[in-house]
Amino acid sequence: MNYYSNELNQIFEERKQIRALERKFRRDHKKREKENNVETNNSLLQKLKSVLPPHLIPGNVGDIKKVTWPFYSKVTFDFGTNPTWTVNTRQVQSFQVTQEAGFLLMAIARKAWDSTGAGDVAPLQITITDRQSSRQFNNAPIPIQNIGKKKRPTILPTSYFFMPNAFVDITMTSFVPTGETMTTVGNGKHEFSLFGYRIRAEDTASIMAAIYG
Repeated sequence: MNYYSNELNQIFEERKQIRALERKFRRDHKKREKENNVETNNSLLQKLKSVLPPHLIPGNVGDIKKVTWPFYSKVTFDFGTNPTWTVNTRQVQSFQVTQEAGFLLMAIARKAWDSTGAGDVAPLQITITDRQSSRQFNNAPIPIQNIGKKKRPTILPTSYFFMPNAFVDITMTSFVPTGETMTTVGNGKHEFSLFGYRIRAEDTASIMAAIYG
């Protein structure tokens, strides 16, 4: 009887040890799996940080909440052939920031289809507005001659952030004085390219970290 009792106790003890080893194996496996995932996710970013200076590290590598990527949006104004400019000249073009991420506006460039008073030297100015919040980017309209061409865009001294789903309105007006009329000969088509970076906007901290590091 004692013989069988000792055998059972030995079996129970072995089973206990086996179960302890199994639990330890599962814990170690989960730990290694977690470490491997972290290493896999960050290996490219860590390698780039080890060989590149901070200003050359691409923004689209790393945590999905912190990545950034370059983005362009274009708006076109067409006043037709041989336009006449007056104080009532006005046209609005818009684009919407998609739900995927916010848009940090950093530079603007322009293109005119003519070098005459209908194009490059036209008495025109623009205003940039966030439609939802009614925030206006500039306190006074910007003459188009103050905006660089595509080869040398105007870098904004202060970046402007638009939240996901925001509508951006670009309003073009004329600075011809009241009561005066300016008749031109040429093509009145103008295009503006807005350049910046898309940044996911889950929380303010992520946005600030992505912008300022």
